Amino acid sequence: MKQPLPEGNELIRSILREYWQLEPIDLHFIPIGDSAYSYRVEADSTTYLKIVDRRTATGRRTAERMQFSLPLQRTIASMHLEALDAPLPLPTTSGTLQADTGPLLFALYTFIPGETLANAYPMSRELVGQIGRALAQLHTVRPPEGLHVPPDDLTAPFDQELRENLAALDAITTASPPFLQQLRALVEPRRTQIDAFLEQSDAYAEKARQKPTHRVLCHGDPWGGNIIRTSSQRLTFLDWEAAIIAPPERDAYLYSGFIKPDFSAFAAAYEAPFQWNMALLAYYTYRLQLRNLAAWLHSLLHEPLNEVQRLNNLDMIENHCFDRLESVEQTARALIAQQ
Repeated sequence: MKQPLPEGNELIRSILREYWQLEPIDLHFIPIGDSAYSYRVEADSTTYLKIVDRRTATGRRTAERMQFSLPLQRTIASMHLEALDAPLPLPTTSGTLQADTGPLLFALYTFIPGETLANAYPMSRELVGQIGRALAQLHTVRPPEGLHVPPDDLTAPFDQELRENLAALDAITTASPPFLQQLRALVEPRRTQIDAFLEQSDAYAEKARQKPTHRVLCHGDPWGGNIIRTSSQRLTFLDWEAAIIAPPERDAYLYSGFIKPDFSAFAAAYEAPFQWNMALLAYYTYRLQLRNLAAWLHSLLHEPLNEVQRLNNLDMIENHCFDRLESVEQTARALIAQQ
């Protein structure tokens, strides 16, 4: 989130005392993401605190997925894998990995110093290769017995809501709040292209289903903003809420070439003992843009956002979705041509 938790620091301090017996010296809000409030907690040691608000649709989805992602992330962190790491979720005094108070969920992790790779684009082939090797190792990990990590059934459950919210833009008039008028002006010229994206996404999914695939544990969202390259050059993967049992392409598509370099840098480092399903890579690349658009559109139309978050979401639609559509189309065509 772009602004601190409205309930304030005193609530955060009381939760840290009650559930982790931690007496914070200082709390530093980190304005990142749109699914949780992030804080660096200074006490006897430095930790990272994530707060999820179930009063929003995004928060409810995130909190639900944390029921499996927290124990999974603790498992990954405890394995001390050679090519990747994860922040360790810290248990409360009662042994749980989260604290709940009203609509808020709190989770505390070890703090990983360093900058994420969010600003590392376009990435070097060397860096993409390192990420490819890390994900290849992750894809050999089996979730703990009894822990249900959801499977990817190659459907896009957000499509119908996206269509409904696109139709809802027609009701926005000059009497509507300015941010809604701005939203309609931003989206309306792209309506035909969005409709084509929805149709093409379905077509790629159908094509992908025609080829057998094997399933592995995927991070689900290994873009640069969810990776820290530490001073020792080790990769730490953050935010495991999107973890899923899926084809390896579910992670690999982020390096398929719609943001440079092309897919060959990733594929060479991954050293897959199988043939990549290019239709799957194309499908996931399309689905990313549609999923993000659906989430930002829903939040602007239906969530009680403050002005800062509204402006952020409008910017994300314009500069982190619409500005990539042409590149995604070109990349998908190039991938299919290699099939």
